[in-house]
Amino acid sequence: DADFTDGAINIMDLLVKAGLTPSKGEARRLIQQGGVEVNDAKVTDIEVKLTAEDFADGRAIIKKGKKTY
Repeated sequence: DADFTDGAINIMDLLVKAGLTPSKGEARRLIQQGGVEVNDAKVTDIEVKLTAEDFADGRAIIKKGKKTY
C-alpha cells in the first residue's frame, strides 16, 4: 500500500485512514490518554509505526477505547 512509507505506517495515520478518529489531533489525544491498543498491546507513543509483520494474515486488531474495534 502507498501509505506504508519505508515499510511502515504511523499509528496516527492508520487511525485516521481506518476511520477510527476524524483527525490526527484526535488520534494523538487518544493515544496519549491510553485509549488505543493494537493486537492487544497498549500504544502509548504517538511515533509508533506498524509494519507488515504487525498485520497477521493481512490484518491487525485496533481497539479505540473499550468498545470500538
